[in-house]
Amino acid sequence: MTDHTTLSAAECGAPEEQVDVPAPLLPGAWPLLGHAPALLRDPLALLVRAGRAAPLTRVRLGPAAAYVVTGPDLVHQVLVTDAAGYDKGFQFDVLRRLIGDGVGTSRGAKHRRNKRMLRPAFDRTASRGHAVDMTPQIEHFLGAQWDPASAPRGHAAPDGARTVDAAVDMRVLSMRLITRSMSGSEFAADEVMRALPGLLSGIGRRALLPIRALDLVPTPGNRRFDHSLRRVHAVADDMVARERARAARQGSPGSAGLLAALLAAVDEEGAGMTDAQAHDEIMTLLLAGTETTAGVLAWCLHVLARDSELQQRLRLEIAEVTGGKRLEPADLRGLELAERVVKEVLRLYPPGWLVGRRAVQETRLGATRIPAGSQVLVNFYALQRDPGAFPDPDAFDPDRWKSMDMAAAGPYYLPFGSGPRVCLGESYGMAEIFCTLCAILAGYRIEPVPGTVVRPVARTTLHPDTVPLRVTRISGP
Repeated sequence: MTDHTTLSAAECGAPEEQVDVPAPLLPGAWPLLGHAPALLRDPLALLVRAGRAAPLTRVRLGPAAAYVVTGPDLVHQVLVTDAAGYDKGFQFDVLRRLIGDGVGTSRGAKHRRNKRMLRPAFDRTASRGHAVDMTPQIEHFLGAQWDPASAPRGHAAPDGARTVDAAVDMRVLSMRLITRSMSGSEFAADEVMRALPGLLSGIGRRALLPIRALDLVPTPGNRRFDHSLRRVHAVADDMVARERARAARQGSPGSAGLLAALLAAVDEEGAGMTDAQAHDEIMTLLLAGTETTAGVLAWCLHVLARDSELQQRLRLEIAEVTGGKRLEPADLRGLELAERVVKEVLRLYPPGWLVGRRAVQETRLGATRIPAGSQVLVNFYALQRDPGAFPDPDAFDPDRWKSMDMAAAGPYYLPFGSGPRVCLGESYGMAEIFCTLCAILAGYRIEPVPGTVVRPVARTTLHPDTVPLRVTRISGP
């Protein structure tokens, strides 16, 4: 009698072939162009659709496929578990070509070296000290831009209120703080601010749709972009040269500022930064760091202007923690309500709303085979609005964090990323945000301008297009 028993591959000692479950293609692709028009027209709506469709979906960007990752387990796999299997993807190829090979864009061993060298300058203690030192500059800027007494004739209302655009002002303020911290030069801040708007817009478009041929066409927009980029590179070179000259004259680091700390950094073998590396790190700070902090501050002011009661609660907390004195580094630990407000803003409006990776070899995400060279897009925007993790996910509710189970919510809340490429400047940026909010709320009442609509702009970061506010000077909580 013949035995027809079938043995499995595993029982025979052979490797069992894994079943490939293709990721579903997101509906709405155009012929030839795929989802590229939707990504340019309304990228956030596209990401929400992708997140609701499946933990892993495919989109087409022209002829190429990309994978949109929204499921928390798969996000963790890309950023942490299998991080070595991915590099930073096409977005960062574009940024590397434009702003250099700093810690934000470098790869592999160079990235690890850069990050180790920079970490001491950005640890929590140093960051809080740098940020609190900025408070007089923040107060001076607000006095010049927001106080009724400094308004041009006819620009202040009879009740003493001024109308400002907080999106613009926070960008200017953040740029002034970082350039003064690094160079001590108002000229550097002014020069970068003149170039910044067109530069960020151009970088955003090139990162979303990296078609090199379009960049080489000598259109007026491309010529303006190239001119702006050259100006900012020249500012970075000037900062390095000035700081090196100061250090040479004094026989030690030229100042106690952030740039001096960067130039004093050494690697494990005692080698310091070259001028070229310092230049690239400055470019990263000027463009990525400034826009990130400014966007978060603008969103904070947008939501606070619509809630006078929350403003008052924050003023009382600030007064209690500081005792009516100027903010000290230790005070930042006591701002519990302010921390919840900023956390909730970062949940709703993560600066890194979409982050690209590229598979360096064939791999798998869950049950799906990912071919080598595939683009993988981590969908932080939809991840942080998951209704299972955050009830009423589109509502601004800072008090949700009082009872939040962080072990359960943690995989869904990654405003600074995760894994080996988690944002190095997190502590520095957060300290600057808290110091600025404290200065604003301690000195001003803010209200929305009636009839205005604030829209998100998703480019290199997620920032509001405009935040018109009525600001009124106050003398206490």
